[in-house]
Amino acid sequence: MILSSIDIGSNAIRQLIVEVDSFGHFKVLKKHREMIRLGSDVFNYKRIQNITERRLIAAFKRMARLNKKFLVEKSVAFATSAFRDAQNKKPILSAIFRNSGVRIKVISGLKEAGLIRMAVQNTIGLNNDHCLLIDIGGGSVELTHLFNCRIYYSKSFKWGMVRMLTEALKVNVSAQALLKSKLRAADKKLPKAQFNLAIGTGGNMDAIARLKLVLLRKGPNTLVTYDELLKMYKIFEKTPPAQRMQKMELRADRVDVLEPAMFLTLHLMKKYKIKKLKIPGVGLKEGAIMSML
Repeated sequence: MILSSIDIGSNAIRQLIVEVDSFGHFKVLKKHREMIRLGSDVFNYKRIQNITERRLIAAFKRMARLNKKFLVEKSVAFATSAFRDAQNKKPILSAIFRNSGVRIKVISGLKEAGLIRMAVQNTIGLNNDHCLLIDIGGGSVELTHLFNCRIYYSKSFKWGMVRMLTEALKVNVSAQALLKSKLRAADKKLPKAQFNLAIGTGGNMDAIARLKLVLLRKGPNTLVTYDELLKMYKIFEKTPPAQRMQKMELRADRVDVLEPAMFLTLHLMKKYKIKKLKIPGVGLKEGAIMSML
């Protein structure tokens, strides 16, 4: 069976097309990414602008053609934080469906966290460790306490990196300073457990994994210690922004959001005395595939 999932995030849109066998194992046939930063519109204007709507329609036409090319039998498309907050989401969702045939479902932060948990459990499995699942997106951050394959705590915070950069610019502070104040204000709402391990998902975490190979020149990039992440963060801070994309092999839409993402991850690891961060390289789009099986 050929399945397709689309993750419409605040920083980018990702499509995954896989072939699933009778045992539920899947082989990746195609990964596709559209660099459309919806969060820039929504977090500034509370709406998706006309020019972005046209880009969205063109992008979903391309993704619909990929579904047709790979003979996709079933597909889902999930939108997260930016679409949740967009005041004009209904007419835009209708326009995308009318022009491309792709029907998008806007999901809650808790639903998003649940799908990500499915992807993580399917990929690496979970033992008896108390795990803090950290998903850092463009519009929101999901924190989930996992133990024995069960969720004991899950909460979505409006701390996504595109959102933080947008808000920080308005009040003329750094995204890191803004995150500090958000974390202090939300301290009582954060999980209270002790954790043995952190698991990181989302595009920012995947970028951290790649950065380990580039900056530290060692593997495995699926496991990053607190000390390694701190070292990478200090190198990142010292590198002029204009040089980061080329020197660190980063995409244009990842350069600005990665620094606050590393800062937040370090803060959470330090707060809970977590020494190791696993980065399985899966997220919402893989969880969406699992939800169809």
